Formats: sequence, structure tokens, C-alpha cells
Amino acid sequence: MEREKTEFNMAVSYLDRLNALFYAADEAAMALDANGWYHVLLNLRRELSTEMKAGELDKFNADAREIRELLGKNNRGVSRFGLIEIKQELYDKLDAFEIALRKIMKEAGLQMKMQDDASHSLR
Repeated sequence: MEREKTEFNMAVSYLDRLNALFYAADEAAMALDANGWYHVLLNLRRELSTEMKAGELDKFNADAREIRELLGKNNRGVSRFGLIEIKQELYDKLDAFEIALRKIMKEAGLQMKMQDDASHSLR
């Protein structure tokens, strides 16, 4: 049995949440806040999970577990020495995870297409 559809949808709210989360991810990455970056990316994974093809969510979940293990190792060093840094392997994994999420967003058509001619952008 199909549910009745509403005239209202959450598209604008959804895109606003995605935008805020990607902004937070950028801020955490620039601040070398590995914990913050990781948790923002988990939120983005959750938001974009409905746009993923079969098997993609499983891959993202496996990658998240791998990152969590690296994060634990990174955190032990940070708490012991009081450093603000992300080991290169962890940084690269977080970066790749975010890029993959951005690709899901683009493939789902959640980003506006760029116009070759600015005069077409108002149409």
C-alpha cells in the first residue's frame, strides 16, 4: 500500500543541513580536528545514505570503522603529548571519505549544475 504524498517536502531544509555539515567538515579539516571531522562525516553519511546505491552504505560503514581505529591511535598520541595534529594516514582516509560523500551528493543531483554562460543562470 502506497502512502499518500504531501505537497510539502523537505528539500530546502535537507540541502541546508548538507550545506551546514559540509561547512563544518571544512572547518574541522582546516583546524586539524580529527574527532570533529570524523563525526561530521558520519552525520553526512547518515544524511546521504538514502541517496546511496546498493552496497555503497556497507562500504562507507567499513571505511568509517577503519577510520575510527586510526582515530583511536591518533588520539592516544595527541592526549599523551598534547599535540594538535592528524597523522597523515588518518588525514588521507578522512579526506577520501569526504570526497566520496561529495561524489554521492553530486551523483544524486543535489548540487546545482554550473552554467557555461552566466546569462543562463537566471533562467
